[in-house]
Amino acid sequence: MSDQIEELKKKKARLQQDISLLDTSADALLTKAESTLAIKYVSEANSLRRTVKEKAKEVKTVELQLDELLQQLRNN
Repeated sequence: MSDQIEELKKKKARLQQDISLLDTSADALLTKAESTLAIKYVSEANSLRRTVKEKAKEVKTVELQLDELLQQLRNN
């Protein structure tokens, strides 16, 4: 069970890192869109933001799984 817990913690950390990088990239694209007045960068940034939302949902799922495993561990 502790292996599963460690895997979930690693997965959560990876997802949070991905979210951070995607967020930074989206911000950079929006800044570029403002300076160049190119709408294509806004579209790309929006696409990254959608991915961030999906990964945030994944993080919540992983957190729930992690909580369940920790609760089981406490009960045993």
